[in-house]
Formats: sequence, structure tokens, C-alpha cells
Amino acid sequence: MINCSIFAIGNELLEGSIIDTNSAYLARFLSNLGINIKRVNLLKDNLNEIVDALRLAENDSEIIVTTGGLGPTFDDLTSCACAEAFYYDFEVNEIALNHITSMLSSRGVTIKESHKRQAMLPKGCLLFDNKVGTALGFAVKTKKGFCFSLPGIPYEMKHVFESSMLDFIKNNFKLEEVYRLDLKFKGLPESDVDDVIRNIDMPDDVECIINVSKGEIIVRLRSFNLQHLDKVKQILISKLNDNFFGTGDESLQSVLLRKLIENGLTIATAESCTGGLIAKKITDVPGSSSAFLGSIVAYSNDVKSKILHVPEDVLLNYGAVSKECAANMVDGLKKIFNCDLAISVTGIAGPDGGSEEKPVGLVYIGVLFKDAVEVKRYEFRGDREAIRERAANAALSIAIDIIK
Repeated sequence: MINCSIFAIGNELLEGSIIDTNSAYLARFLSNLGINIKRVNLLKDNLNEIVDALRLAENDSEIIVTTGGLGPTFDDLTSCACAEAFYYDFEVNEIALNHITSMLSSRGVTIKESHKRQAMLPKGCLLFDNKVGTALGFAVKTKKGFCFSLPGIPYEMKHVFESSMLDFIKNNFKLEEVYRLDLKFKGLPESDVDDVIRNIDMPDDVECIINVSKGEIIVRLRSFNLQHLDKVKQILISKLNDNFFGTGDESLQSVLLRKLIENGLTIATAESCTGGLIAKKITDVPGSSSAFLGSIVAYSNDVKSKILHVPEDVLLNYGAVSKECAANMVDGLKKIFNCDLAISVTGIAGPDGGSEEKPVGLVYIGVLFKDAVEVKRYEFRGDREAIRERAANAALSIAIDIIK
């Protein structure tokens, strides 16, 4: 298996001023090629630290990729570090200099000594064109393979990688296709999924990863053996069939929308604490207009009362966050939209507004389908964003189950 080390270079990354998205992009792309990601590290703009990291990676990685540090300023040290780490002379590359000069001149920028310094590269390095920026990508030979250096600006990095570096990797390394499958489950704790996986006779050549995300559990299967991967998939789905809802890029909202369209059904939502998040999730899916009629964000009691016709005595006696209010919200929603499936959500997302009787995270979700109303009570944990997200996902999950 081909191993790869990825280094994102820049002080701004370590202090959190800029989020490193480059490494995630590269790791995902290279993993799909069957390349094993050995390490992903952030490095300071420090020559000795970069050199040490590159030399360490050279011992166990056929592919080394750096992003950032290819500009004209004093703290752009990647080119120099690559030359020093792998024992190349460091000199002005005329092709790189001409590229920089041409690009800057076309913008009316005066060429400075610092720009010429940007053209200093390891002697004899391979160059990768950059049509959207001044910094060319480059590669040098290492003991086991190559070290590739890419610009740090994400759109430049992606351009150089996809337009030339990717083909170079495919043509110069013997890559074995890896099969990947993501299975998605809902409505059960991570520990239940873990128990099932532990009791499977998992083949040694199948890698299994569990990720949890606000009401969803994703089991990621990776293998070079399609037959073994498919066997594990079938076992997991059979044992967790009631909670399985999709694969790959499928989401709760896309699965719900597909089921609604297949059954010729329509849906509408009345949202309080989620503030329209359920409606947003559904309408993010192309073709949602075939089933989604609309939404009412009933954040205030006045809206609940005057538009959804929640009785004043319900709000007075039980409160806006109550089973009774959620039930009346879906009833009013049904009358407004004449939808087949009506969903309401009311709760306390926090951080304020909770009490001992009604704590932050308390959410009621109402569903009206075929003239039957059902309300479920939840107590979600997390911050405001997490509670809203969990509530929206729970509502989508209930809707999927009710029209199965």
C-alpha cells in the first residue's frame, strides 16, 4: 500500500486564524485512490521544523504533500525546506520566474526582489502549472517516491492538484482501487451500533469507522476486497434494519423527500425552536417542490395563536413548549396547507429559557398523518446549535418512519 504524509504549513493555521481545509480535501481525494494517509500535521513557518517533519515522513511515505509557504514573503519557507530536507541545491527557477513576472505584469503589479525570491526552488524540480495564481506547484524525488508542494490558497491548491498533480500520481504510482461504502443509521445510540460491529466476524481486510453526528450514525466501510465489504454491509443492515435509512450521500431529508414523492404525498412544517431549519433541510434537496408545500416559523406565541390557531387556553395552561401546543400546531398547519404530512416542533434551544420543569433541550415534535396526531417528547443535549440540529433530524426521522 502507498503511504502518504500531508503537511499544512503556516502559523495562521496553528493559532486558528485560518481553518485548514486543504488537508481534509487532499486526504479525502487521495484515500479514494487507495492511498493510506499515514499522518496529517500542521507545521509552523519554521525552517528547522519543516525540514525535520519532511525527513521523518520520507522514512515511511512514498507520497509527501505540503500546502502553503510558497509565496514571496519572509515567512514562506516551504521551497527552501524541501531543498534542504532532500539535499537539493536551491536556485532561481527561470520558468517559475517567468510565470510570476507574466502574471503580475498583467495585473499591473511592479516586480520586486521578493517576487524573484518566490521563484527560488529546488534545482531540477518538476513543475505543475498554476493558471490561477503566482505560485507553481512542484515536486522533488525522495528515497521512496516524491514530495509535492502546493499553494496554500484553497482554490489554487485544488486547481494545481486536479489539473496536473493528480495525473502524475496516477501515472507514477501503482494504485490499487479501494472500495468505500458509508451506511447511515438513525434513532439509536452509538453503543448499540458498536455492539453489533464487535460481534461480527470482521474480515481483516475491511476497515470499519463509526462517526456520530447529531442524531445520525455513519458506519464507514473500506476495503480492497469488494466481496468482503459487501458481506459486512449485508450483516449490518440485517441486524440494524429498523434504523438503517441510506448510504453514501443520502441524507434524512433526501430519503424523506424520495419516499414522499414515491407515495404521492405532500408535507408542510410549523417550526418554533428550529426556526425553519427543517424546511431549509428539505428545500436543500433538488426537486423538493414536488412534495414540500411550505413552512410557518411560529416563533412567538402570537404567531402560534393567530396563524396556527393554537388556543389561548392551551398556551396559558400548558405553555408554548408542551405536548398540547405541538398537537395544536400540526392541526392548524394541516388546515392551512391541506398537506398529507404535517410536522410541528416546539422547544427550548437555550442557552436561556429553561427551568427545572422544562429544561434547556426539551423539545416536542408533533406529526399529523392520515388524520392521526402523534407527539413525541425529547430532551436533547448540547449547545443551541446542536439542540436545533438534533430536533430537526429527529423530526425528519419520525416522518420517514411514519410513511414507511
